[in-house]
Amino acid sequence: MPARLVAANPALAPLFAAIGFAIAGSGWFAYNILKNDPHVVLNKKGEQDPWNTVRQDQNIKLYTPNRSFWTERTGLPDPRAAFLAAEHKVEDVAHKAKDKVKEIKERGVGNRP
Repeated sequence: MPARLVAANPALAPLFAAIGFAIAGSGWFAYNILKNDPHVVLNKKGEQDPWNTVRQDQNIKLYTPNRSFWTERTGLPDPRAAFLAAEHKVEDVAHKAKDKVKEIKERGVGNRP
């Protein structure tokens, strides 16, 4: 059907070519995002948080005009280490608070008859 339409009206050939290119490009882009973006999780059995495994010098962008930015980041310490250390401290404080509340309840302090 489209071939007959283009044969009858040759001026429509660029339109069909542009639409075909757009469909192919959008399909490629969707495939690229699904396979390479760490924010999209399709693997239910593997790593559930792939964004936590991105290195400091790993480029996950589709297009990067400044490639030297990623090469300069090689060997930098992981900034998540500071947050993880603080998170563990918060958990320790929370456990101590729970233990203190449990101790107070066991002593019966503050219980009303």
